[in-house]
Amino acid sequence: MNIASFYKKTVRTLKKSDIKSAEIDARILLELATGESREFLLAHPEFELSDKEYHTRLISVDRRKSVEPIAYITGKKEFFGLEFLVTPDVLIPRPETEMLVEQALKFIKSKVRKVESSLKILDVGTGSGNIIISIANHWGNLLSIDNKLPQFTPEFVASDISGKALKVARKNAKKHGVEKLVKFVQSDLFDRIDGRFNIMVANLPYVPKQKTDDGKRMTEEINFEPRNAIFANDNGTMIIKKFLSGAKNRINGDGLILVEVDPRNARELKNYAGKLYKSVVLKKDFSGIYRVLKILT
Repeated sequence: MNIASFYKKTVRTLKKSDIKSAEIDARILLELATGESREFLLAHPEFELSDKEYHTRLISVDRRKSVEPIAYITGKKEFFGLEFLVTPDVLIPRPETEMLVEQALKFIKSKVRKVESSLKILDVGTGSGNIIISIANHWGNLLSIDNKLPQFTPEFVASDISGKALKVARKNAKKHGVEKLVKFVQSDLFDRIDGRFNIMVANLPYVPKQKTDDGKRMTEEINFEPRNAIFANDNGTMIIKKFLSGAKNRINGDGLILVEVDPRNARELKNYAGKLYKSVVLKKDFSGIYRVLKILT
């Protein structure tokens, strides 16, 4: 089977399984099967697949038909311009989570000129490490383009309750050359975290636990991702509330806390945080819905 036939057949197969992104997924699975770039595949529709490549195609298409996320099939996902390794042990990085990185970098750039020798950043519930690694990676970029910034290295710390998730995060840190910059700690929130921090970011479980009809299929990401990294009790607020309470004694004055939240409980969490901190605002994502809790201490 050549590339053109592979593509057309894969699209038809995925559409029959009600995969909305059939065309895009077919291209990605074609790249996975052949190991060739998108440019090569577009330029050589007559290219014949080997038996091994065709077998890889069959396996990957079957997995996608079952609505397994394409990121788990390929083992990678782009986030903030970087490619991250992902496995079913970690959440798949979402575009809306990039807001945490953007807000943290903006704060760092405004804050760092006032700091002489130290800046400590903590990422709680790091998962694949996408947030802290992106911050550490782009800190290096900031130094290279702005010689007015102090030439010291912030202290980056990332924690997760899951040892399996931390293994993935460490691989990603090495992949992006920041393994010596980021310290990873297995911890349930602040249980094994020492010291105080200037910046805290957290993408913790926040989806309300709700009963669903037996015949109603959940979204494909939640269906395959680790449930303990998604759902929380108390309308999805329990773990974040515990984090906000604990952070009170771990954040320095004039610091920043950023938390990704579910739009359904965003206002409840804002009200809760407002009783603990002096400045609390909700930030909207690119879809215009409340996604990030921003706290200034």
